Amino acid sequence: MKIERAGLIPCFINADGDVEMMFMKPSDPQYGGSDYQIAKGKIEVGESQMETAIREAHEELGLKQDNIIHTFYCGKFLGRTYVFASIVNNKEDFDPFMEDETESVIWMTMEQFAKEGRDIHIDVVKCVYDEICEMHQPS
Repeated sequence: MKIERAGLIPCFINADGDVEMMFMKPSDPQYGGSDYQIAKGKIEVGESQMETAIREAHEELGLKQDNIIHTFYCGKFLGRTYVFASIVNNKEDFDPFMEDETESVIWMTMEQFAKEGRDIHIDVVKCVYDEICEMHQPS
């Protein structure tokens, strides 16, 4: 049986209207390789998919609950990982991440992630990016 997981991508719309997304690099490449990727982890008993995604984003990225403007579900990928995105108010207002899980974090545009991110995450990151762009189109 596959272990179900949930992950979250914090997103920020900068002053130029560009979408920036935050990713993590695992401290141990055994856990997903050495490329930047979505913060994610196992859904614990009694936790909803969204609760897991927010918890993992706090542990691996330092995401603070009070910095979140809006969180939305983006879909399931690889048959076992539920992906959420959170629009954040301030891209600098994050707690320290857990160094035993995360080597480093970085804000990237979609173009940067396509070049430097984990290959198997590119399609789902593109879906998140497209959805945010659609939500923030001028009327």
